[in-house]
Amino acid sequence: KDKDKDKKKDKDKDKKKDKSKDDDDVDALVGKYSDKGCKSLTETNPPFEAGLGGYAVFRAPTLAISKKGTVLAFCEGRVDGHQDEGDMDIVLRRSKDNGKTWEKMQVLENDGKNPCKLACPVVLDSGRILVLWAWNKSIKDESERKNLPYPSRPVFMTYSDDDGKTWSKSRDITSMVYGKGWGWSGLGPCHGIVKRRDPNKGRIVFAARHNPGGDSKGRSHVIYSDDEGKTWNIGGSALQRSSESTVVELSNGEIMLNSRNQDDKSHYRLVSLSRDGGKTFYTSYEDKALVEARGCQGSLLFHSINKKTGKANIIFSNPRNPEWRANGCLQLSEDDGKTWAKRRRYSGKPLKFSGYSDIALINGNDIAVLFEKGGEPELDEKGNYAKDAKGDRYDKVGFKIIPFSALEEPDKGKK
Repeated sequence: KDKDKDKKKDKDKDKKKDKSKDDDDVDALVGKYSDKGCKSLTETNPPFEAGLGGYAVFRAPTLAISKKGTVLAFCEGRVDGHQDEGDMDIVLRRSKDNGKTWEKMQVLENDGKNPCKLACPVVLDSGRILVLWAWNKSIKDESERKNLPYPSRPVFMTYSDDDGKTWSKSRDITSMVYGKGWGWSGLGPCHGIVKRRDPNKGRIVFAARHNPGGDSKGRSHVIYSDDEGKTWNIGGSALQRSSESTVVELSNGEIMLNSRNQDDKSHYRLVSLSRDGGKTFYTSYEDKALVEARGCQGSLLFHSINKKTGKANIIFSNPRNPEWRANGCLQLSEDDGKTWAKRRRYSGKPLKFSGYSDIALINGNDIAVLFEKGGEPELDEKGNYAKDAKGDRYDKVGFKIIPFSALEEPDKGKK
């Protein structure tokens, strides 16, 4: 018995050593930057939590800050669980005090068992808030998509002219944004942008994705409008292994499309660039500074023009980990996304689940982050974190406001 006890003690010590090593690995992945100084509201008052309104879970959060400074947090309210098909609605919560308190949840779109999903907002100069979203007939799982009639996933648009209090009846825009012969189509999920520079100044651009047809893999693309959402056009496409994506405008007016990588052997984001407002993309490449577990959504944000470089300060959000969805991070580029030198972790340490996210400028200079969050992955029989942990234990959608200075002058010590 004493020998068995000694063996158990040694095993426990080994587990602790492994955990300590994991902590060091986490710090190495995120540059040893803590979240000290961040105005964290996530632990005390998340906008969405499993069970709210009878929903089993909330996924695919997207974010907008209105012209009045109101925080608008959108999500898929999933009735049946974490799976990507089944009964789900588009829901919204508003906050007028930077996320300290949240108004009662609104259900924007509900079609019974048929899923309403992928809400993607953008705020126009007029103050109007546009939201694109997708619908499809209820199916058991993604394998049944091929059995859905064309177009298998119609796209709709709604808007609000009163700061998100009330919303228009949704309009079907599928015929303008759905390519001939496509097997399926999707949006973001992420906020859209309004171009501030030539060419095509004023153009609304959303990231999207589609299956070209047959057994081919999906690829990301953009859709755009030059008349504030009255009419829409299909823009250029990225590499065929690209998927869920996010878009940003660079300092020279170019469009950057940053996409989830569906290559099983890669752990890097895919990037495509456009000189004509998203109509075509002239180059695509893997950005090896932007690490991800195989397949996860991310979010881009134009912050400001960097005084030293004269280029855009671009911020990127995703779970920065090559193995599973953990270590939600903001990364800062000071040169239009060519290099990424600074970052700040916003999710829990050591390896708290952190999945899809969306980011927005708030209070003029800070970064608001809306993100999926949960506990730690389970350990396998050897005491190591499970390699296939993808985040099916998300139980909250968190919200944080992070000062831009936390990215400019990150903590160098280990936290």
